Amino acid sequence: MIPDNKKQVIEEALKRICGHKLFVHSPTYIDLLKYLVVKTLNNEELNEVTIGSDLYGIDYSLNKSNSTVRSYIHKLRKKLADYYNEVGANETVVFQIAKGQYNLSFLSSHEYLKTKRSEISTVTIPIKYFKLSGGFVLLFIIAFCCIKTYVSKPCLVWKNFFDPNAQNLLVISDQFVVSQRFEDGRYYGVSYPEVNSNDDFIEYTQAHPQKKIKTTDYTLMTKMAPYTVKSLSLWFQSYKSDFNLGLESQMKYEDVTKYNIVFVGQYKTMNLSRTLFLKNSKVFTTFDDGFMYKNGRIEKIYNTQYGGNHKVEYAMVSYTSFASGKSALYFVSNNDIGVLSTVRNFTDKAWLTKFQKQIGSEAKYFNALFEVSGLQRTDVSCKLVELEVL
Repeated sequence: MIPDNKKQVIEEALKRICGHKLFVHSPTYIDLLKYLVVKTLNNEELNEVTIGSDLYGIDYSLNKSNSTVRSYIHKLRKKLADYYNEVGANETVVFQIAKGQYNLSFLSSHEYLKTKRSEISTVTIPIKYFKLSGGFVLLFIIAFCCIKTYVSKPCLVWKNFFDPNAQNLLVISDQFVVSQRFEDGRYYGVSYPEVNSNDDFIEYTQAHPQKKIKTTDYTLMTKMAPYTVKSLSLWFQSYKSDFNLGLESQMKYEDVTKYNIVFVGQYKTMNLSRTLFLKNSKVFTTFDDGFMYKNGRIEKIYNTQYGGNHKVEYAMVSYTSFASGKSALYFVSNNDIGVLSTVRNFTDKAWLTKFQKQIGSEAKYFNALFEVSGLQRTDVSCKLVELEVL
């Protein structure tokens, strides 16, 4: 039983870790670490299945070999080691996950240093009697890994995002909200199309001095945000990768030099991303509530269409790179259904295999325009109508 005074020390240490630069932008590992701390404080025994079911909703009856938890525990163990290497032995309590274990241990700095020294020692095993059999085993392992790598190799679109050393940022489009005073003397949250950043706010107040408005500490997102975050989280997990989360209203130029970017949302709420989206296209531009395709004398307008119970809209998926060498993937539509449908396609392995054949093996980048029709999120068609391969 852990005494209350030590629990308080542990909780304070947890806050410091979660607020550190190694963790603050990694909600996946913050959630996992908090979960392990709570379970350890409650003296609950943990295993892979328990963690997978509780945190990630994994059904092991369908896939007993699912390695999501093992991968996350391994990366969390490394993050903790990096953290303590940086902060030194100043922590009064050290969080440790022993190799091959899932339970968390709370060590004193002295105990932690002692375990680190013991890990340096090595064990030498004689192998002269196993050279021949070992050679066959090695060849088998190499062949198996090659086949597995080939089969699970991600499509061009996702290759850089799933690199083991990749740093990824999922940017969610959000609408800037201001607080405006009305005739009843009260302030209400209002959004203006012209205002989607602090700079826009300053310009708007200068142009409309008669309006009593001030900034707020929140923004608005549409329903596509939680659905796409969930879909992309599962997709990245399936390739043992992850991403940090960011908002368009808070995005900085430094982000495009540090991260591979996945953007999901509306063009009309873009701020910084507006200067980057479709920058490499020779035929596509945004137009009104949709897009324009112009190639020589051919000019086509693709705008949202409404009619009876049927709705047709257009979504652009653009894959490009920045000057920093980082990759960028945009899922853009001015309506939720377009973003949701294209994300669904690009997280479907069978669909991606067909799309890869369509763009060809020599393609580096592309801009793909999709026609999306239907009213319900799960009852839509998503058809490729224009494709620019670069």
